[in-house]
Amino acid sequence: MPVTHDLAKDFPEYADAFKALSQTDAEFNGLLEKYRDLDRRILAAEQDQSLDDERLNELRRERVLLKDRIAQKLQYR
Repeated sequence: MPVTHDLAKDFPEYADAFKALSQTDAEFNGLLEKYRDLDRRILAAEQDQSLDDERLNELRRERVLLKDRIAQKLQYR
């Protein structure tokens, strides 16, 4: 069953940082927007099986890379 990957749940210790960066850092907001959009696309593709496994795995890897960039911004804010 497809599951959304909510960053707030993955990084609860950074709740304050999420709020602060969301209000002050346009790059951070862009990363969040890309991550959420990509997560929605992956979830939809998993539900309707509209992509082949190779393409779906590429999108998942891209999501992991975005998550890593977001985590770095949170850690070094």
